Amino acid sequence: VPFDIPESWEWARLGSLVLNRKQVVPTEDFSYIDIGSIDNSFLSLSDDDTVIPFQKAPSRARKPVEIGDVLYATVRPYLHNACVVDRTFTHTPIASTGFAALVCPSGLSPQFLLNILVSPFFDTYANDSENSKGVAYPAINDGRLYNALIPLPPDGEQERISTVLERSLISTY
Repeated sequence: VPFDIPESWEWARLGSLVLNRKQVVPTEDFSYIDIGSIDNSFLSLSDDDTVIPFQKAPSRARKPVEIGDVLYATVRPYLHNACVVDRTFTHTPIASTGFAALVCPSGLSPQFLLNILVSPFFDTYANDSENSKGVAYPAINDGRLYNALIPLPPDGEQERISTVLERSLISTY
């Protein structure tokens, strides 16, 4: 256990909290989300809608996503290329395999999870040399990512924490 948490909270492995969509090979034109689609200063998805014909799909275009999913770049995680998918697209959105696309079931706020994934606590874990491999483009693999311990407060507390952090981010900019 990395640190003490309030009694009403619990520690849980990320993999036990989230669902993972199966990868697909696009069979129709799609809206592509790659690492460059994330504004890591604001932890948000750009307004761009890059539509790609399925015949020209990059080999990394394999992760279908929906509104509410959390995208977390597993390549160079210290850059915080992460966001909550918060809008619709003109075509089915498919993200790069450079992301973990995390589906939050009830009981886990996507915004709270995003805040955890970009926290100094999680940075230490994700960027540790045991978890992040590679020199030029260090990456955390799915096994290590989903094995991470996450502090999980009750639903209402997740929302309160996320609201305070969002206000803090807005007042910073």
